[in-house]
Amino acid sequence: MANSGGGIIVFGVENDGTSCALDHAELLSYDNADITNKIAKYTNYQLSEVEIVEVVRGGRTHAAFLISATDVPIVFTKPGEYETADKKKKSAFTQGTIYFRHGSKSEPGNRDDLARWREREIERARKTWMTGIRKVVETGPEETVTVISSAAMSPKYGSTVKAAVTSDPAAVRVAPSNAEEIWPYRQVDVIREVNKRFGEKVINPFDITCLKSNLEIFKKHPEFAYKPHSMTSPQYSDAFVEWLVDQYRKNKNCFKKARDEFSASKRSGT
Repeated sequence: MANSGGGIIVFGVENDGTSCALDHAELLSYDNADITNKIAKYTNYQLSEVEIVEVVRGGRTHAAFLISATDVPIVFTKPGEYETADKKKKSAFTQGTIYFRHGSKSEPGNRDDLARWREREIERARKTWMTGIRKVVETGPEETVTVISSAAMSPKYGSTVKAAVTSDPAAVRVAPSNAEEIWPYRQVDVIREVNKRFGEKVINPFDITCLKSNLEIFKKHPEFAYKPHSMTSPQYSDAFVEWLVDQYRKNKNCFKKARDEFSASKRSGT
């Protein structure tokens, strides 16, 4: 999926599209690092393009793997085998193969797959270039444009419009052009940062799900999280990471409490 432009794997769905019984809490609490390590065993690549997320489908909550596109196709550097029910070994993939999605299947890639990957990357680069060109073209005659590298970004190069992140419904809505700087973390990054602070696993994806719901984070705490639109995965701020660290330092049971509150709200239907 990553080689083919990304996608999503939704758990707890039958072949006919109906939902089945599944403990999504267990899946949502799964550590992204475990997925990364399993894939790295066969690819020598630390895949960061997989994120465990919660989705709502048909009015029901499901766990899902959100898979982003990779900028370079991932190659299997080690063969993968598995054992069938009758104790026979079968090959899942061989060393040196590159897999792409062909309809509903994952199969070894061919020339057309590589051509499509190349076209996607060219289009992505084109959009990036056109965004910069458009800004220059739309600049007024009395205005100036300063071109700098992203590595040199600092507050002094920020927008000339002063703004603040607020939950005030009367505020003017603005889509920031530097959202990746204000909210730089994906969910997996937030979890890694918090756990790194304490040197142990203290928070998992399900804890984030519970806190987002309990806090009504997108409505009441825009300083913590941002979603460009409903179909994208949220991004999180340094302020959210610091808040999580502070909460855990004050109360080692804070995340358990959040899970309990989330479960209670689900049972009551609120």
